[in-house]
Amino acid sequence: MKMRAYFVSTAAAALMVVRLAAPAGAAGAGTTAANFLKIPVAALPTGMGEAYTAMVGPDSILYNPAGLGLMSYSAFSGAHNQYLIGVKQEYLAVAWRFPFATVGAAFSSLSSGDIDAYDENDMPIGKTSTGHRLMVLSVAQSWPHFKKDAGRLDPMLINPPWSRIEPVTDYRPKVYRLSAGASVKKIDEKLAGETSGTYAFDAGLTLVLPRHFQVGASALNLGGGQKFAEVTSGLPASLRFGVAKDFRTVNDIMIFTVASDMVKFSDQDYISLTGLEIDVMKTFQLRLGYRNNKDAGSKLSGGFGMNFDRMADKNSLVRGARVDYSYVDYGSLGATHRLGVQFVW
Repeated sequence: MKMRAYFVSTAAAALMVVRLAAPAGAAGAGTTAANFLKIPVAALPTGMGEAYTAMVGPDSILYNPAGLGLMSYSAFSGAHNQYLIGVKQEYLAVAWRFPFATVGAAFSSLSSGDIDAYDENDMPIGKTSTGHRLMVLSVAQSWPHFKKDAGRLDPMLINPPWSRIEPVTDYRPKVYRLSAGASVKKIDEKLAGETSGTYAFDAGLTLVLPRHFQVGASALNLGGGQKFAEVTSGLPASLRFGVAKDFRTVNDIMIFTVASDMVKFSDQDYISLTGLEIDVMKTFQLRLGYRNNKDAGSKLSGGFGMNFDRMADKNSLVRGARVDYSYVDYGSLGATHRLGVQFVW
């Protein structure tokens, strides 16, 4: 009886987190399991409203694994998310460039902290908590692929503003780039002693066109369901389609990157995401994002980043470092803050 009461109270707390992750008014919102997967955690994409399906970077592992295949360097990304009602989320990702492909791995965990537990008579019986964990392994490759470009920036791409990574300078035709990627995920959740785990899969494509125009498409969280208290629920599968384009001033003093995504979750209506990044002299970045959620939920986001790679020695192992911050407004529910770092080598 006590375990059952613990489970009921904790499930209610977990549903509150789900409610914050999924906009109210969406058809069937919150009817899937593992809805913590909808909560944005990486600082850079969050600042752009999560319009990241067509972008390239280590955080592509969360939105479109094909983006990893276009990276010619290796990178690490990490973030801390101070979410609502005391919920905390951590995130680590690494993308390692090999001659045959880019291999990526990520880990994310979300913890509710202590939650008051009550029995069926609404009498307090102590504290409980919820835990949610995600592990990802990805492989991606692009074509045509030039092995001699390892560690250098492809001039056809919308590249992050790293100043210590040299661009490719030798002539080559401005041909198209196509990248494909896939991921396998292990998802685990714990609710007051009750545990459940499952596997899921992601797949994606990214097409790079001349003049820094990128198109991406991905399918995320494909797989089986999770079972809690004899009830099995499906995962929050999603289909994403995105485009991205940058605009540059003379000598790249300022670079404006615009990205837009259309997303369809299995338990929600379509939502559109729009993001803008303004880079100044490859040192400071300002980001803005907008989501067209119909009712409750986050709509506006923003953030900034700062590169410290100019301080790195050209011969050092770490060739670039940056710090990013993002802010997401949940209206009357409050605001959330994410702090992230990235390293490249």
